[in-house]
Amino acid sequence: MKTPRAGRCLRSGLLAVLALSGCLLSGCAAADGTQAAEAAEAFHRDMAGSNMTAACSLLQSETRKETARSSDAGTCESQLEKAKIPDPGKLLSTEQYGRDAFVEFEHDTVFLAQSEGGWRVTGAGCTPNGEEAPYTCEVGGK
Repeated sequence: MKTPRAGRCLRSGLLAVLALSGCLLSGCAAADGTQAAEAAEAFHRDMAGSNMTAACSLLQSETRKETARSSDAGTCESQLEKAKIPDPGKLLSTEQYGRDAFVEFEHDTVFLAQSEGGWRVTGAGCTPNGEEAPYTCEVGGK
């Protein structure tokens, strides 16, 4: 049985893959996703350094609110402490499609969205989920 959070992540992952697929077909991929990759790497550095306040600040506002709501303590920081986000390993690829990006590491996939404040994480700790749904995410997934 899937939890409601898992269902949201699965639906969100499917939407993200469909949006990215549409961009691939229409050629809207940007040539450089460096800033998105830097934001994903910063998120992982903050997580590895147990700086949950900084890691939460790198989440997109709705993702941060959703993360806080899913915590027993009601804070983003407490939920990130419990999240099972793996050490990402080596950066493999970055693809930017308009205001969205997909950063793939050896052991994690991070989804991001561009905002006025720069790139913000919308999904982290995401792993391919085969045929059932494209990705399951520990945090966010939208």
